[in-house]
Amino acid sequence: MKIKRMQDYIAVHGDFKVLSSAIYNGGFVSAKAILNVKVDTNYNGNAFVVFDSLFKEIGLASEETVGMMTAVPMKNARIIEKGGITAIITAGISKSTVNIILLINKNLTPSAMANVIIVATEAKTAAFYDLDVHDEKGDLFTGDYTDSVVVACYNTGEGETKEVIFAGKATEIGQTIHELVREGVRDALYSHDKLSRDRSILIRLEERGIYLDDMVSTALELYIPVEGEERDRAELKKRLEETIKVECSDINIALLLAAALHSDEEEINKGRAGEAGETDAACIVADELIGLNIAEYIGGKKALFNFIYYDTRKPGILSRLGVFMDDAIGGLIAGCMTKMLG
Repeated sequence: MKIKRMQDYIAVHGDFKVLSSAIYNGGFVSAKAILNVKVDTNYNGNAFVVFDSLFKEIGLASEETVGMMTAVPMKNARIIEKGGITAIITAGISKSTVNIILLINKNLTPSAMANVIIVATEAKTAAFYDLDVHDEKGDLFTGDYTDSVVVACYNTGEGETKEVIFAGKATEIGQTIHELVREGVRDALYSHDKLSRDRSILIRLEERGIYLDDMVSTALELYIPVEGEERDRAELKKRLEETIKVECSDINIALLLAAALHSDEEEINKGRAGEAGETDAACIVADELIGLNIAEYIGGKKALFNFIYYDTRKPGILSRLGVFMDDAIGGLIAGCMTKMLG
């Protein structure tokens, strides 16, 4: 078995039995080569024409080759090995596809190979969970409709060739595959999209459509200078942006904002708070408690009055945020305005 990484594709050569969801020669087949090919992000052409042309160029037999496509550059692919299993992974979000090739030096039955596809898909989803990746509806992102998994078994001629009939997560091989894929998808997403588990809370808010500019505009919407006070609004905006950035770098503020995100996405939106959550009933005060604590932590007691001011009027972005996030962001801007202006 040999892996060859080129600028526009990764090719694996050997003698394989393959079970896959690949676009070219997918299903249960025998293969001499497996390819993951780079195409443009907005590619919408005939995949079979691309593969046939490439196979002719590099001398591969089309009937013996399994092919996948991705918009991720091959330099961002991750190749990792553990316990006789090699994972080749390219991953990206937003039209970039997650492709997973698993090369297994064991004789798995077709049903065990199907187990591996299930385990790999679970691990991919776990990686997205680790990285807090959500779709535009706020649900956990689990992949793109073009994602593919290739499970390829080969024999080096050394060691036992006994059939493996189980490969679920409860088995040793299943656990190894889960660890490899979870780690590999995380690493590949960082390589391509710079997605790290510890990225700032402001970036995580932006990923959900909550932008710094919107928070600043919302804060200034209710700002009224005191009599005789003259302030340059552009300078005020700049100062507020910096204040929000500084406060959001505080781990305690970041964790309170993250708690509000989780409460909306995993509790309220999933119906776990029942009818009270759906209607933002008066009995739910945890959202206000988060907002009040954020405001007071940043701006002291005086910020509590500012929080009530924003919470009751719901200017700007606050009017379209969820049960918890409107109060969390309200507390953030109330605290920052108080700290900045006194």
